[in-house]
Amino acid sequence: MTDRIDPTHAAYAFANKFVNVLLTLPDGTPVQTAGRCGGMSYSVLDHLTAGRDVPAWGAELFAPGRVPPDGHVLAEHLRRRQLDSFRSRSALRFVTWSVLPDGDVGPVAGVRTRTRRELPAILRALAQGRPVVLGMVVARTPLRSGDNHQVVATGFTRDDATGEVVLTLLDPNTPRREVTLVETPDGWRADNGRLWRGFFRHAYAPRTPPSLPSASRHPAARVRAGEPLALAHVATGRLLVVADGAPALRTSGTTTWVPTADASLLVDGTTIHLVSCGRALTVLGGTPCLRTVHDPADTWRVVVDGGGPWRQGSRVRLLHTQTGALLAGTPDGPTTSWTPAPCTWWTVAAAPAAS
Repeated sequence: MTDRIDPTHAAYAFANKFVNVLLTLPDGTPVQTAGRCGGMSYSVLDHLTAGRDVPAWGAELFAPGRVPPDGHVLAEHLRRRQLDSFRSRSALRFVTWSVLPDGDVGPVAGVRTRTRRELPAILRALAQGRPVVLGMVVARTPLRSGDNHQVVATGFTRDDATGEVVLTLLDPNTPRREVTLVETPDGWRADNGRLWRGFFRHAYAPRTPPSLPSASRHPAARVRAGEPLALAHVATGRLLVVADGAPALRTSGTTTWVPTADASLLVDGTTIHLVSCGRALTVLGGTPCLRTVHDPADTWRVVVDGGGPWRQGSRVRLLHTQTGALLAGTPDGPTTSWTPAPCTWWTVAAAPAAS
């Protein structure tokens, strides 16, 4: 783990706008909770501990939801780590601290005093280069304990003259930048606008992060004909690979596809062949497959979301010109669709992280 933590690589590129459906009532009404801040914080610290960047999935790929949908490999990873974040004794503090007053009342220490008691151990860990998960408390009743939050503290500065401490955080609600936290007479103020009553060091047990696919880390780069690329299915996060001689969707693999076209720079509306290992991607009987013989008319039209150039960070659809089918996917594998559904979006992928 390096001393300097770059939030553009260490933090996720989307804000914590998840909605968790816990169950559905008999009348069809969903019972929901908001957010996976614990899962995102645990995952960020997992990757920092392993010396790896988090997967680079931008919020724009998931419009209008702005987060990976349920069923996406990254969304499921964050869901699992969210559950892990509540399987500790310290998680009870989210409830117990929510009933405490800000200041001390007789022998009962308030949230401010308890936070100051937590601070020395937190600062010692940060001074040793060990980021920690913090449980941020804002609620004033157990019924509102879901308003509390989790972040990763990555460092601090201390004013020698005043003793004022400024903590630096990676906050799941603020993508890809550091957030600062300082104590004020009203509580702990974060520079992303939040005022917290206090915080505690939340228990954390590291896990080796899974080698999940990532979208391109160079989203502005233009896609060019003849240059190999990897493709990721936006709805599931899986890679389009060749397995057992056929197209498949997998969470690992290094299959590259070469888009061939008359033009060098590819744009919305360009027709291309997609070739891997000398075989072209096509559609037969409504199923994506590979064929050895290249039919000059057997092409795919690139449909760029919003039009314009095809960039590595673009969301694109691939329309098979001979059949009119859109290349689509499900967790079970690639398929086709005749309507522009969410399952028909693709993007350029980065190579999966090594295990």
